[in-house]
Amino acid sequence: MLASATRAGTSSTKPGLAEGAVRRARARARAGDGGSGTPIVVTDAGQEVTVSQFVAQLDEAARRRLDSMHQRLRLLEQQMETLEAEVGKASSSRIDTYA
Repeated sequence: MLASATRAGTSSTKPGLAEGAVRRARARARAGDGGSGTPIVVTDAGQEVTVSQFVAQLDEAARRRLDSMHQRLRLLEQQMETLEAEVGKASSSRIDTYA
């Protein structure tokens, strides 16, 4: 998930969308229609969320990806240990054969 805009407009992957979102957020804040002046982020999906919500979503997504990578790494480690054991057995049996 990438941010398309911030209230200050410093981060933008889509300038047109970002500028529009910043203008809308500032207009809401000036109009007093619930705009609290908190920074607004527009996600790539076009969803407007506060910066704190965006960071929480990003953190959750990162944790899921890390957990998935951790599980995959553990599986690969188990496979490596199995292969090392098989290679060790094969090597020791070859040595016994030639001894």
